[in-house]
Amino acid sequence: MAELLRRESGELFIEHNVFRVLDPEVMDDVHADFDETGLLVTVAGGAAVLCGTHIGTVHVTAETWSGAPPLDPGPWQDVAEMNLPWPGRRMEVWGAGYTPDEELPLAIPGPGAYRIRVSGRHRDHGEDRRAETDPMEQYLLQVWPAPHAPTTLHKATSALGARRRTEPRTGT
Repeated sequence: MAELLRRESGELFIEHNVFRVLDPEVMDDVHADFDETGLLVTVAGGAAVLCGTHIGTVHVTAETWSGAPPLDPGPWQDVAEMNLPWPGRRMEVWGAGYTPDEELPLAIPGPGAYRIRVSGRHRDHGEDRRAETDPMEQYLLQVWPAPHAPTTLHKATSALGARRRTEPRTGT
């Protein structure tokens, strides 16, 4: 049975509808095509997650596991997972990246083949979050060592994800 190794949680300020899981030494612009899952894509040096919020704050919980974590798509709108090759340096979750305290560290044991699963909810509210009672967009990132496997879309119910899968476009 897989064991949870570390959990970090916090709010990230994002721009351009994206936050990233990356090696901070590879701070490349994200120009990604999210048309396969409408949620998650691998990019140079990591992965990118598509959000409904263009500029604002999202809540992220990032977990590292010893093996595949239990899958519970019930409370989420969208759940996707894919391969994440990792060269063995630090892995962090980055929002807009203006200050060092905006990232969430992930404890990755070393270089190798990993999987990343991202679950998201409240993705369709986008910029319409006006009242304090409107739910904040939320994401759960789970990373674990695993051999190469096909990209899997476990759940796909958000309008945002559906638009990106049916109207593919390059870039964020």
